[in-house]
Amino acid sequence: MKLIIMRHGEASGSSASDFDRTLTATGRREVATTASKLVESIQIDRVIASPYLRARQTGQIVADEQGCSMTLLESLTPDGQPLTVIEQLPASGVVLLASHMPIVGQLSGLLCDGSTRGGPGFSTAHALILEMDFPAAGLASIVGWVTPH
Repeated sequence: MKLIIMRHGEASGSSASDFDRTLTATGRREVATTASKLVESIQIDRVIASPYLRARQTGQIVADEQGCSMTLLESLTPDGQPLTVIEQLPASGVVLLASHMPIVGQLSGLLCDGSTRGGPGFSTAHALILEMDFPAAGLASIVGWVTPH
């Protein structure tokens, strides 16, 4: 399977709660650029997003570009548990996760190295492409990065 882990685009700092922060115009452009680069090289079967607004917006932009469905995963939040997320992933296909730091880095570290420490940092709208037989700690290999720049 291929798993693409993507951080949301630039988000507004002005909202009553972290949950409701929205993408800025720059954030929407960043995500649209990454999404168009992804569609040139990979066909995504499904987008799974954090329930936070900025990640939902990010996921929907990618899903629209790819022509695929998007679902929400309640555990895919900034403070979520990476192992819980991995246990809820499909066993095959091409899936994009749209979420936040620090969990995107922790997920990458756990899948590639078996540890949530030392995963890569993600700038906004950056996507890491991983390949593995099935989602489990230490089984993934990095295929590459897709960025809006």
